[in-house]
Amino acid sequence: MTGFQTNREMIFSGSDLSRPRMVVEKEKLNQLFPGFEFYGSNGQVTSVMGWLNTSYGNRYLVRVVLDASYPYSLPRVELPVTTLEAGTPHRYGGGSICIMRSDQWSTTLSLAFVVAKAAIWLNKYDSWVRNGKGRWPGKGQSHG
Repeated sequence: MTGFQTNREMIFSGSDLSRPRMVVEKEKLNQLFPGFEFYGSNGQVTSVMGWLNTSYGNRYLVRVVLDASYPYSLPRVELPVTTLEAGTPHRYGGGSICIMRSDQWSTTLSLAFVVAKAAIWLNKYDSWVRNGKGRWPGKGQSHG
């Protein structure tokens, strides 16, 4: 799994595993991030989107994109209305942000976990910009 400390509300375990995935995802996300909405078509959830505020007072629209293999693959996290500073680290080639390596992903992690990791990334981004775009805050790791 990851080195990120999480709580019970962000993971799938016990009775969660016997219920439909998206029903539990909606409960977890609504409990921890009530402003996020689910989007999709033909009964398939393709993304969740909502606003996150950082401790620096900035506000970011975050979209978590699910591919057809979710929950067996790490969702992609995008910032659809934000232009990030040139040279921003911990991003993928397509512009999505890197909240964790794909080999760290587990099907026990939820969309609420992904949004929490995005919130951490955004706070690090704000800190990085505020401190002159030198070293990215926190422990670094290579991208997988």
